[in-house]
Amino acid sequence: LNTYLVRPRSRGSVTLKSADVHDAPSIDPNYAADPYDVEMTIRGFRMMRRIMTRPALASAIKSEHHPGPRVESDADIEDYIRSYGRTAYHPVGTCRMGGDAMAVVDPQLRVRGIDGLRVCDSSIMPSLVSSNTNAPTIMIGEKASDLIRGNR
Repeated sequence: LNTYLVRPRSRGSVTLKSADVHDAPSIDPNYAADPYDVEMTIRGFRMMRRIMTRPALASAIKSEHHPGPRVESDADIEDYIRSYGRTAYHPVGTCRMGGDAMAVVDPQLRVRGIDGLRVCDSSIMPSLVSSNTNAPTIMIGEKASDLIRGNR
């Protein structure tokens, strides 16, 4: 049983280290930077533990493997989250769409400042949706197809 924060407030970054195409970008997920994210993850963690003690599951669970029964206080849970927290593998927003100067992509999915280039995947989403990113990403691709063919 796992708990994941599907609407995090913390924001990471992907930046170029240099102009060399062989130089990998710098990726900083910046997990748990916002106190809200930490609080909600602790609540989720406590709820997960309550679920595991319910009669329907309790008889099937021998023990808690991670982090183990010694991690009880909010501070201990936060330490565990910061040490072992991981992604749910639905990153978005690295080429955020919008009308402001920080947006990479305009509402027609065109990369600002580069003629003929569009981005049409989950990276254009300004923030994470409260579900799997598959369906919205397919919708973005369908919209891109319409835009490219001129079917607004």
